[in-house]
Amino acid sequence: MSYSFNDIAYFLEVVRQGHLGRAAESIGVTQPTISKALRRLEEAVGMPLLERSSHGTRLTGNGELFVESARRFHAQHVEMARVATEIRAQHQGLLRIGLTNSAGDTDAVRALADMVCSRPGLRIRLTIGKSDALNDEVEQGALDLAVVPSYPGANFSCTHARIGEDKVQVAARTRHPLFQRATVTLADLSAYPWILASRASAARRLVTEIFEREGVPPPQVALEADYTSGTAMGLLASTDLLALVPGSMLRGWAAQVAPLPVPQLAFQRTLVLLAQPRASWSPLMTTFRDLLLAGRS
Repeated sequence: MSYSFNDIAYFLEVVRQGHLGRAAESIGVTQPTISKALRRLEEAVGMPLLERSSHGTRLTGNGELFVESARRFHAQHVEMARVATEIRAQHQGLLRIGLTNSAGDTDAVRALADMVCSRPGLRIRLTIGKSDALNDEVEQGALDLAVVPSYPGANFSCTHARIGEDKVQVAARTRHPLFQRATVTLADLSAYPWILASRASAARRLVTEIFEREGVPPPQVALEADYTSGTAMGLLASTDLLALVPGSMLRGWAAQVAPLPVPQLAFQRTLVLLAQPRASWSPLMTTFRDLLLAGRS
């Protein structure tokens, strides 16, 4: 025999209030609605559950037996609804993510692809930007999370979790004249034009500091590009330009672009996940973080 959740809820409210009118007012329905619900419930049970009088209502002997089961039924239904809501929240909703690189072969992109495939109701708002700008957007609440590279000396106002590392090296086309040299110095590099990020970027500042420390003029920048995009790599592969290139990007261009043996310009950058210091982590945010960490292992 099936029972209506609403009928059980109305019955329990009448028991709490001890009066049909007050129960109807508390729930926000009419008194006839309450009366019909009680009548359906008593018909389903086969026995009267309440005694009505001009002073109110009270449980019958059978009602006393029934009310505890009704309370358990109501609590279980409420718990089922709560769990169902949590399950939907894990599969639906909006996730606002910031990335510094739109290249497809990254752990972040693979994590997002996994979430899209497993959660048909998910919506993603993707922002491509520079590390500092993405840090500000996360801090201000415009983004939920951001995946950015962190270079030596970089500082972020957001909390950050390390999710991986990537080796960065100076690179050139495989037929570049510098590959004919037994050794390559910073002075040799300064003779050629470069692809570098804007002056405000951490990578550009780091390169400039390394050249200045060695007493060598800073690189001659022919092309400013904040991201190591496919376009930048194509120009690198077909000219004598030089650039700092992450190892993850070099792998896809191994036949055309290679790292130069310059120890001063070979360093590790850390990939970090930025979040607000006091962020309330949604199930979607937690899943994205866990997928990133799983991809690292």
